[in-house]
Amino acid sequence: MKKFLLFLVLVSNVIFVSAQQISLNDFYRLEAKGQLPNDLSNIIKGLNFDGSIPKNDIQKASNDNIKELLLTGRIVYGDTVTKYLEKVLDNLLVNDSKLRKEIKIYTIKSAEANAFMNVDGFLFVTIGFIAQSTSEAEIAYVISHELIHYVKKHSQKEYDTKGDKIQTIDDYLKYHSRSREQEFECDKLGYENFFKNTTYDSKAVDGMFDILQYSYLPFDEVKLSRDMFENEYYKFNDSYFLQNITPIVSREDYIDTFSTHPNLKSRRNEMESIVSSSVVLGTSKFIQPQSSFEFIRTISRFETINQQIITNNYIKAYYNTLCLIKDNPDNKFLKTALNASLYGIAKAKISGNYQDIDLGTQKTEGEMQFVVNLFKKMNKKELALLSLRQSWDAMKSYPNVNYFKLLFNDMVKALVEESDLGSLNKFSDYRMGEVIVEDTTANDNENKTKYDKVKNKRLVGHLKSFKTENYMLADLKKDEEFVKAFNSSLTQIENQNANDYITSLRDNTGKSKVKKKIIVLNPYAEKAYRSGKPSSKSSKETQTKRLEKRIENIAKVANLNPVIISNYQKELSLNYQLNSRLIDYSRSLNKFSEITYESRDSETLAKELGTPILNLVYYEKKSLGYKKNKTYKRLHTLFSSMTIPTLPFSIYQWVFREQAGKLVFISYDLENNKTIYSTTKQFEHENTFDMLNQELYECYVKTNNLSKN
Repeated sequence: MKKFLLFLVLVSNVIFVSAQQISLNDFYRLEAKGQLPNDLSNIIKGLNFDGSIPKNDIQKASNDNIKELLLTGRIVYGDTVTKYLEKVLDNLLVNDSKLRKEIKIYTIKSAEANAFMNVDGFLFVTIGFIAQSTSEAEIAYVISHELIHYVKKHSQKEYDTKGDKIQTIDDYLKYHSRSREQEFECDKLGYENFFKNTTYDSKAVDGMFDILQYSYLPFDEVKLSRDMFENEYYKFNDSYFLQNITPIVSREDYIDTFSTHPNLKSRRNEMESIVSSSVVLGTSKFIQPQSSFEFIRTISRFETINQQIITNNYIKAYYNTLCLIKDNPDNKFLKTALNASLYGIAKAKISGNYQDIDLGTQKTEGEMQFVVNLFKKMNKKELALLSLRQSWDAMKSYPNVNYFKLLFNDMVKALVEESDLGSLNKFSDYRMGEVIVEDTTANDNENKTKYDKVKNKRLVGHLKSFKTENYMLADLKKDEEFVKAFNSSLTQIENQNANDYITSLRDNTGKSKVKKKIIVLNPYAEKAYRSGKPSSKSSKETQTKRLEKRIENIAKVANLNPVIISNYQKELSLNYQLNSRLIDYSRSLNKFSEITYESRDSETLAKELGTPILNLVYYEKKSLGYKKNKTYKRLHTLFSSMTIPTLPFSIYQWVFREQAGKLVFISYDLENNKTIYSTTKQFEHENTFDMLNQELYECYVKTNNLSKN
């Protein structure tokens, strides 16, 4: 019987591991599963989790932050990672069923290593924390710490020293501030009241502080070498490769005033004393199977890379991917992430915006400094070609994955338009420094046909103007499939340019007969003050709701059927999972390129939405005072005071101040991964609303006419 049970366990483990491998290879993103829980649904409605009305400003502010997390799709529920966290929480509260019922634990899609507790018992753990952890016990201790915040009813400081709420949700995720005394109390009581009562390894206490202290570092320290970026055909300048890497600051050198988790050094020392005085110390790093931990940590690391790419943190995403791909060289997700991150780095360099993503050699430590220096030194042509080579390698491994083809074609386009390398004749057929031996044998030359002689003359040798980039395709030029793909891409570019030119000559004033559905995602409006004071939350909400109404009416006049996904909706317009994917798509759109990271499965997204047209609108207005025609108005008012019937008209001129408006409008084709229409318009007028209506109407008419029928 025991042998039979052992056999069942072994079989179940094999099935579990096998299922994990399939899931990890086909991983796209971490997604919530099932219907939105009632407690979260109530938050979206502006209520507390139990359906009651918020009692005070702190509770309302906390709920507002959770609502924003929900509407941006950051909260994950019902998934493998969250279920794992629930089991850790069960282990900690096995003897306190009442408290367990009050706690609602969820995963947060954020690369920041953090965990925080809401006043109503919402406990959030970021995928960034799980990604950096080394054991289940470390996760258990950070949960134990957060439980004390709830038990002791600590007020959550979501306001800065001026009393203003934290401005962005990313600030909220990065730094959940509490007092020094509260943090010490939670460290101590979390250990004594919950953690110590389990078999979890007491060394995890120190491990948690390691995570918080070193969370800015990549997942691992992987030594890189220049042969990962060069081959026998081309070599980069020696200055591209650092010989000496700045070592990571040791614990003794650590200054905790620079940390987003203050007092870490003092807290660590205090807890070392408490743990060492404990009579019974746990030794279990894992209560659940270690394979389960490794699986959810890998998922968290994958999703952390996703979040880094989406937020243009390409260099860290690239290095993190290198850390993982060394043990998983054939993983499709990692190959995708490697391509996406290098593509983002190349596009930033090509567009002249590399400073926006540069991490700075002086500001980085450890082996990641190697690639930080490398990418900073490389020019836009070298980076474009490195990305092209990498996407070609992925195309060969996964010929049916359209995303790699999109990156390949866009890099060829960049070589044509930005780098003057839009022909294979711009590249040598020989290695750098290779001695070219010409065939001067008369008999052999006489035996060659005209076509052989022509082909021989086509070989590109060493030109004086040639640099490293001119040798970076020398080996691939010998690959007939690559040459075919490169030339096919050139043909597509030429055809697209011709089509765009023809389209620009057409009369686009007419309307299509069928109304097209268009998704207007989180339109945003605010009023800018001349004093520089930021708009209040209520002002932004008022301005945005007015803009939403305006968009709804004007888009319909332009023969479009708008579906507005609002930041202020109290019922989700789409199901939570689809809304989350749509938000990630918009977040991954950036100024560097049209090919967004979420193009990986954008055709599927378009089908689920029922339309390929995604629209983003931002509007800012600013009052300029009574500057326009001020002299004329004064004279008009003076003379009108003598002729009473015209006085009302004169006074009316002073009602409207001069307004400055800025409209940013983007419409995007999800199916074809291209911008339909994009513009930024600035205007001044005494009646900004009329100008805004006119500009919006023109934008939606152009979107309608330029979009695919």
